[in-house]
Amino acid sequence: MEENGLALHYPSSHQDKAQEIFSMAKQAAEANEKFYHSPIKERVLVASSSLDMLRFGVYPQGNGGGLPYGVVIRESRASWNIIAHEMSHKNLTQMSPFVSSVFSFPRWFDEGLASYIGKMDYYKTIPELREDLETGRYKREIISWKGISGMLNWLYETFSRRNSKMIYGQTYLMVKYLADNYKEDKIYQLAKSVSEGKSFDQAFGDIFSMSVDEYQQEFIGFIETNLGDDGP
Repeated sequence: MEENGLALHYPSSHQDKAQEIFSMAKQAAEANEKFYHSPIKERVLVASSSLDMLRFGVYPQGNGGGLPYGVVIRESRASWNIIAHEMSHKNLTQMSPFVSSVFSFPRWFDEGLASYIGKMDYYKTIPELREDLETGRYKREIISWKGISGMLNWLYETFSRRNSKMIYGQTYLMVKYLADNYKEDKIYQLAKSVSEGKSFDQAFGDIFSMSVDEYQQEFIGFIETNLGDDGP
């Protein structure tokens, strides 16, 4: 099925579920269009099994993936949040003609932005992240996870150590803090500046008037002192 450039490919025997997922995909596309200021023309492929996930080139136990040929989503775990998340990965890559987003953006930003656009606020609250900080589970080193080594660190933490709830929650809240305190448009300007050839660290400093290290210290200070349940 297809509408306004958004196409859904699904097993022919799963038409009822496909209609439901197509509605999710339209909501996900709207969320991406709002942030990226660009119409979303995307192909979404529905994987009904782990074998299908592997066949489409995505980690077989994951929820989905954003690949050059489209967004893959596991049927049994489909939600508009996850589809929006995977669309963001692909859209961020398409903003960067110089090199893949894996090389242009650190993992905390790429993953956190994808979760922010997908409103994936169900992983962590600020009090839970404060507890991670107090117990040493908070990943202070995450800002240095860049390039291939950064991707390997991410995969190790999320799949081998099964820390996905903590890692996704932390990066979502890191980006949400930027949006709440410095406005969403500055995040877009950061992504655009990197896509035009600046390094992430240089663009971040230009737009937010602080280094990434200084930002993390500000964010940690916010975690330590904020008494609300959901942040600002």
